Amino acid sequence: MKSVKCAFFDFDNTIAKGDTIYKLLAYTIKKHPLSIFRFLLTMIYGIGYILHLVSKEKLKETILFPLDLFTSEELRTFYQEKVVPSYYPHMVKELKKRKDEGCLVFLVTASQEAYMRFNKLPIDILMGTQTEIINGEYTSHIIGKNCKDAHKVDRINDYLKKNNLAIDYEHSYGYSDSTSDIPMLKLVKNRIRISKKDGSMSPFVF
Repeated sequence: MKSVKCAFFDFDNTIAKGDTIYKLLAYTIKKHPLSIFRFLLTMIYGIGYILHLVSKEKLKETILFPLDLFTSEELRTFYQEKVVPSYYPHMVKELKKRKDEGCLVFLVTASQEAYMRFNKLPIDILMGTQTEIINGEYTSHIIGKNCKDAHKVDRINDYLKKNNLAIDYEHSYGYSDSTSDIPMLKLVKNRIRISKKDGSMSPFVF
């Protein structure tokens, strides 16, 4: 098994300011005004989630209805117009810095691969929430689990096992704005917190 330096990056409020799904919802309402009524279903499922009648994945699927409305090219346009401008320039440089240092750079995010695949960031592996593809187009139906919390670690470990790799703990890095990423950050020695206010970096202490 080969030991490799790794750098694990969250995306929302880490590489880019704000939550990408909110950007997609706002974009969808502008393009499809009547889709605002789809939020009623989200509200119903939200109540079901609170009452433990609906899973987190089922709730998120109702929020992902824009994926059923847009083609791949439309999702590419959304990503370029609404997500790329929200990148923190210094965090893009941080990605490149770790890659140039020989780290295997992971972008691990709850955001959907349906549109995250259009990023041109200096990364090696993209791990996002996966949704079903029908006739070449992505849908709102989630495959597996939402790529969040401890499930990020499951995805990372699956990749490492498949490729016969082990993390060089001492020389690896983790970046996030959120305590929900503590399971991922525990995989490495060097942990960096990203400020939601301005994207500044500081030691992540927990």
